[in-house]
Amino acid sequence: MKKLRLILLFLLLVVLFRQFDQKSFLAAIKQVPLAAFTALLILQVISQLLVNYQWCRIGRIIGGAHNFLQMLYVNAQGAIIESITPGVKIGGEITRAVLLKKELNYSAQEAATLVTMQKMVSFSGLFCLNLFAFAHLSGRIVLFQALATKIIFYAFSLTLIGIIVCFFFFTDSLEKKIAPKEFKLKWLQVFQEYLLTLLSRIKILKTSREEMLKQFLLSFVIWLLFPVKMIFLVQLFAVNYDPVYLTEITFISYMVGMIPLFPGGLGGFEATMASLLRLMQVPVNTALAVTLLFRFITFWFVILISLLYAGLWKRGGMKIWNT
Repeated sequence: MKKLRLILLFLLLVVLFRQFDQKSFLAAIKQVPLAAFTALLILQVISQLLVNYQWCRIGRIIGGAHNFLQMLYVNAQGAIIESITPGVKIGGEITRAVLLKKELNYSAQEAATLVTMQKMVSFSGLFCLNLFAFAHLSGRIVLFQALATKIIFYAFSLTLIGIIVCFFFFTDSLEKKIAPKEFKLKWLQVFQEYLLTLLSRIKILKTSREEMLKQFLLSFVIWLLFPVKMIFLVQLFAVNYDPVYLTEITFISYMVGMIPLFPGGLGGFEATMASLLRLMQVPVNTALAVTLLFRFITFWFVILISLLYAGLWKRGGMKIWNT
């Protein structure tokens, strides 16, 4: 199955690039004014800072002692590792957990709990938005109308949303079921302790409905900034577009990019976005230009600024602000 996905992805990329005209592509990129491109980069920086703010807020809820710049270093290192590990961000999250323990004095359980809580809050927004996006696109795109595709997508998304809902709405019930269990195997004891720590921290978050609502709203704002950048970028090419459709293909492309095929979701993201733009009757060179520029802004630029920040931190240039 994995080999089949790789072959299909490769064929899709080949079809796209066979239609590629280098001169038209460069001409399309030159249509983007420097001021507009700079504005898009600033929007991406704002997105990253909001994500870091979310990490800080959740970290403080579970008792972490750190400031914004310290957490930014942890996230910068995580972003760097994500760029070299296949999809789903597993490598980046492990890196964050290790650095939370090493740099910010979290216990192993607390570090794992913070990573899990941030992912649960963040992914709740992404999966909900993707459900709406897929439901709407499946009425317009033949590929998404296949029964197997619908079953896989809805089963995956609804299962993950269901798990998050259970942890946040049935916290006490889960705690009562897990706590009395006795395990002989060490790894099961560690996993039980981790789950109980996670549930206890979720209960702390739930004590403030305002804070919990704020976290979930922040998640939606962060994810909605992605299609805002996409719409802004496409508008620069004077292409007739449907902003709702652009929003939906942005979320679907990001979801496909999470599939662990290539490091950082490379390939799957580009092929999906460029193909969906083509279905929107966007010229192939413009579709490729938009896709590659969007990928640079949301991926490569993030890696560059993360490398810069991490380098400055290690040299002590940012630690002078560490209070």
